[in-house]
Amino acid sequence: MTTVFRLLLSFFLGIQVAIVNTGVAAEEIVAPVSDDVEIMITRFPAQGEYLLIWLAPEYGFRKAHRSLADRLPEQNIEVWQADIVESLFLPQGNSSLKQLDGKYIADLIEYAHRLTGKNIVVSGDSYAAMSALLGARRWQGRNQADSYLVGAILFSPYSYAYIPPLGLPPEYMPIVESTNIPLVIYQAQNSGIVGQFDELLAKLRTNDSPIYTRMVPDVMSLFYEEEPTPAMKNSAQPIPGSIRLMLPVLARHEIPAMPVPLKQTLTAESGIDIYLKDFNGNNEPVAFTLTDINGNTIVKSDFSRKVTVVNFWATWCPPCIEEIPSLNRLKQKMEGRPFELISINYAEDRSTVAKFLQQVKVDFPVLLDHSGATAHRWNVITYPSTFVIDRQGKFRYGVNAAIEWDTPELIQKLESLMN
Repeated sequence: MTTVFRLLLSFFLGIQVAIVNTGVAAEEIVAPVSDDVEIMITRFPAQGEYLLIWLAPEYGFRKAHRSLADRLPEQNIEVWQADIVESLFLPQGNSSLKQLDGKYIADLIEYAHRLTGKNIVVSGDSYAAMSALLGARRWQGRNQADSYLVGAILFSPYSYAYIPPLGLPPEYMPIVESTNIPLVIYQAQNSGIVGQFDELLAKLRTNDSPIYTRMVPDVMSLFYEEEPTPAMKNSAQPIPGSIRLMLPVLARHEIPAMPVPLKQTLTAESGIDIYLKDFNGNNEPVAFTLTDINGNTIVKSDFSRKVTVVNFWATWCPPCIEEIPSLNRLKQKMEGRPFELISINYAEDRSTVAKFLQQVKVDFPVLLDHSGATAHRWNVITYPSTFVIDRQGKFRYGVNAAIEWDTPELIQKLESLMN
């Protein structure tokens, strides 16, 4: 057999393996864990030495999760998708996810290895990323004789203990600074929290964890929409191959035998506002140069002489849309006064915003923050976020939620800044 023929045969067989793996149907299995609890698993079987335990985020698995899981067996990576909140009959949401202490995830890690003999990786997006880290830490604390956990793969991890009031820095969940395992993080470039990504990395590296990162362009999340958008599909395309390449890299690092002590769990309530509040952050607004929806360049460096309301929003944000009519009414009631209302759309393309404006009436200027850089400089974490600036050019009030902007009380508060 010639060398060329061997190469062609190997190439052909490689294609056949990929085709066979692609055709492997997912199956439902039950994983018994401690406390007589059974976790329902959607298993995507595959050849190979690695098994990815993928945890459902606070909103549950969506089609984009399934689509990506379908493609990982092509890379000889087995996947177990587990919705622990659903298996425990808890309501979907981040509060339920935050109740989990990692015990059942550690059980799953042990069970998956015992059943398959494979090396295990834990994974999750949004708040489930923190669940993955908690599970890995809990597994470490069981004094494992066989080091078959190789690390974690996180997608745009959401790590805040609670949403801070507008202008204040976030508090992170304790597990962030109590992690010492190897990590791979795929961070969506348009995510609303990408501005704090460097700070998150610094905290995750507190214990010298090896961390590999990759920015995923053009999307705010790989899994945000119920139906995957073309941008989501395109951005997800190289992920399975990238994961295949990164798993041996993770495996080369030795996981410490002992976990890092976990700080006391934070119990602070959410900082989401229900009314306009005094602003407690940096008092100076940051200058910006942006284009509006009509292509005009808007330079804003002086915020004095007028009471200015700056509203950060996005078309995918239902509360943002909900407050638009009251912002329209506010603009109308303030006509002829030293008042300015500016809205800044976060990280969407012009065509998306233009199509939205054809369907929803907006009576105030709409500026486009294509890269999200302005929102990051203004320390915006959630949407909508709205800043009120007085006639001296200083922040006076802020709100990180949708409110009614034309109530008598709020109008009176804005008018007091005009004196």
